[in-house]
Formats: sequence, C-alpha cells, structure tokens
Amino acid sequence: MPPDLDKMNKLPSGARFFDVNDLWYFANRWAVRFLYSRPITANQVTLLSMVFGVVAAGLYLNPSGAGLWGAAFFLYGKIFLDNVDGNLARVRGEVSRIGRFLDSLTDFIVTVLVYLAVTWRVYQQTGDPFVLGLGGFALISGLLQCSYFVFYLVSYTTSYGAYSKNRVDERVRPADREAVESGALSRVGLCLQHLHGALYGWQDRAIEALDRVSRKWAGAGSEQRKWVGEKWFLTSISPLCLCTNNMILVVFTLFDSLQAFLCLVAVGGNAYLLAVQALKVAHYRR
Repeated sequence: MPPDLDKMNKLPSGARFFDVNDLWYFANRWAVRFLYSRPITANQVTLLSMVFGVVAAGLYLNPSGAGLWGAAFFLYGKIFLDNVDGNLARVRGEVSRIGRFLDSLTDFIVTVLVYLAVTWRVYQQTGDPFVLGLGGFALISGLLQCSYFVFYLVSYTTSYGAYSKNRVDERVRPADREAVESGALSRVGLCLQHLHGALYGWQDRAIEALDRVSRKWAGAGSEQRKWVGEKWFLTSISPLCLCTNNMILVVFTLFDSLQAFLCLVAVGGNAYLLAVQALKVAHYRR
C-alpha cells in the first residue's frame, strides 16, 4: 500500500498556513516515499541529520574555500533530513516523545557547534575579538528566535488537537513520572525530557514572559485560539524557524559572508521578532 503523504502535515487541511520553510522542502515527498517501506526508522534519520550537522561544523574550521562549499552541502543535508524524519514518523504513525526530544536535542547540539565554528572561522580571518562577542550573541539570538517560533506553532497545533507529542511547557511533571511507572513512557524518554529542560528551559521561560506581557498589552486574556490562531502571524514568524536560519546560513556560506550572517541574526532577526510581536499586539487590540 502506498504511503498517505497527506499525513506528513502537522495540521488538518483547514488549519494549515503558508510556512516559508515549505520552499526548500519540495523533495521531502520523494524521500518519504522512498523510505516508507524500508527498514529505516525516523529516529535513525534524525541521528543521520546530526552527523551531517557535525560534519558541516567541522568543515567550517577548514580555512579553504572547499571547506565552505562542503559545509554548505552538509548543512543543507542536515536541514533536509531534519524535516524528513518528522514527515516519515507521521506517515508511518511512529511519532513518539523520544523522537520529539531527540530531534530537539540534535538541533541544539548542531546549532551550538555550527555557530561556534562559524564564529571561530570569522575570528581567524579578521583577528577582531569583537567577532567572538558577536558570535555568542548571534547564537543566543538564534536559539531564542527558534523557541519563539516553536512556542506559537505548538500553541496553535495544540489548540487544534494536532502535534500531540509536543507541549508548550516541557518541564517534567508528576504525570510524566507516573507514565514511566506505568510503562507509558520509557526511562530514556524521561531522561531526554530532563535534558531538554536543562538546555531549552531558559529560552522557553523567556518566550513565555514575552507572550504574557504581550497578552496583557493586547488585552487578550485567556482567549487561546483567537490569540495564537491568526494565520498571517504564523506565516510572518516562520522565517524565524531554525531551518530557515540554517538555510540563510547556507546561502551566506556560499558567498563567504559569514560575518554578515552573524550580524543579520543578532540585529535583523531580533528586530524582526520584536516588530512582528508589536504588530500582533496592535492587530489584536484593533
């Protein structure tokens, strides 16, 4: 039986919105169709995406031009596989909490390694210590921008009862420990959840605080579906997704403009985030 590729989507058809990332996911259907009947799990694809990302980080440390081209190739491979894993899991019905946390932890590891490697390469080229601070700030900014997008995406999908393996608040609850005791959640899954909280918790708290203040200014109260359900807003914030961030880095890598990329994330990305959030508040008030 051929795979039902409509299940690749995280949302029912009436709730979908235009996501900028769809522009470079055009080949996903071919990959899912190819992998569907083969003995390769979605989690194995996730781990392969991490290998591609780590190789890309290593190639950024190669001072030659060939290093840049190789880094761009492997980083795009990471982007591609990082989306195929979720598509494959949804089509097969393999979606799990372990896969959810494994994917996030892979993203964190690769993002940190790539940003450190890019920053070091630019520092070696310029000798300017300012670049070290710029790279660190760009890394923090990129992580926050990604968490911002994920916060509203998961809030939106949850309001439709979709994307059930993700929660807006991933802190370990008594119910999670009870799930381990009952066998509904493995101890590996609980350990990954603890690790996720340690790595992403500060970002999640920061975005929650921004959302809380924004709701207050907008007078949104507890109207969850209306607050998170504006499709124009979700489309507007989709460029802040980690995949878009990495895709922009691929382009800047090919043009050997890595310092410009760090500036774009540190300045342009943060300015864009605040502008869209301010527009959301103003739109809601009207």
